[in-house]
Amino acid sequence: MKYIIVFFSLFLMTASLVAQPNYDFTKLKREHLGRGVIAVRENPSTVAVSWRYLSSDPMNESFDIYRNGEKINKHPVKDATFFQDMYAGTEPALYTVKAIKGKTESTYQLPANAPAGYLNIPLNRPEDGTTPSGQSYFYAPNDASIGDVDGDGEYEIILKWDPSNAHDNSHDGYTGPVIFDCYKLDGKHLWRIDLGKNVRAGAHYTQFMVYDLDGDGRAEVVMKTGDGTMDGKGKMIGNPDADYREAGTFDKKRNRLVNQGRILKGKEYLTVFSGLTGEALHTIDYIPERGNLMDWGDDRANRSDRFLACVAYLDGIHPSVVMCRGYYTRTVLERPETTLGIRQQ
Repeated sequence: MKYIIVFFSLFLMTASLVAQPNYDFTKLKREHLGRGVIAVRENPSTVAVSWRYLSSDPMNESFDIYRNGEKINKHPVKDATFFQDMYAGTEPALYTVKAIKGKTESTYQLPANAPAGYLNIPLNRPEDGTTPSGQSYFYAPNDASIGDVDGDGEYEIILKWDPSNAHDNSHDGYTGPVIFDCYKLDGKHLWRIDLGKNVRAGAHYTQFMVYDLDGDGRAEVVMKTGDGTMDGKGKMIGNPDADYREAGTFDKKRNRLVNQGRILKGKEYLTVFSGLTGEALHTIDYIPERGNLMDWGDDRANRSDRFLACVAYLDGIHPSVVMCRGYYTRTVLERPETTLGIRQQ
């Protein structure tokens, strides 16, 4: 048994060594981010200040912290990017983090009467709606991602709004359209994208990737779209009059409508949006394509319309979008950059 354990341990070590990607980090195309200073009130007497350690920082970099121009740390902060300030004031406070060796500094303004434990970012909730079957729905914040869309080195938030009648793929029913907003951390609303009636709302349908794919210092947004999707400039993609939603057929055995609201046919697209304006920059037919529904394992898009996506450094240098379609019976992954018109620097 001892020899078996030793052999198994050596096997795991060998497998781990083989599985590691051999990246040359001097060539890796990465985001151009700033220090990312943030201050959040922990409790009535303490403010938590945090920041980024950058790849360009010296390995032994240390930091000094200032509040309203006055240094508040007794000794340089080393081996950490976090500091607790004993501060009970309710007025605004300007925090500055200075890198001692790198001679750089970044700031963040803690607002007056800041809430404890979070940043308060006001949102612009979409209007309520009604489906063709007469069902009313409202919107709630759902998934979110982050990216530097304007090139200032700070992250913005890309927020997905889901309607209250969003459905899992296993369920029939109409849904309201999926809506995306972009916000700065101070609540400034940069744009809104409405995916329209031909993209169903639910957990598995819309996987959106936010990343600087072309290396220009500003993040793009990539996701599945459809006829009638409206970009951040108010421009429609495809045919705005197309409606691929199933009206439903009556099933006598179940004594109800089946497939109502599902999207079983029609055009599908993949679109690259400007992260700064929400404008649709380039649109292609979606890949992997739907094809024959039964090739995915059923005829009601329960399997074919389950999507995944990621950003991967497939060549070890440039970021790539990978789109994935299908669960359970069949899964297909594709990398669409060459047809999306993304020019990597």
